[in-house]
Amino acid sequence: MSLTAEQRRILDDINATRPVSDADANWAVAAGYAAQAEDGDIDLTQAGRQLVDSTTM
Repeated sequence: MSLTAEQRRILDDINATRPVSDADANWAVAAGYAAQAEDGDIDLTQAGRQLVDSTTM
């Protein structure tokens, strides 16, 4: 899977717990790379973590 620079930034921001826009969060959740809790917290899924980890090497 190849991410665009913008998609990569979104996942990096979520991973670093930096705020992301609703649209960015919605993309990550819809793509299966993040999960959003009822209180609005967002975190990477295992698939999202694998993408972030594989592109930082």
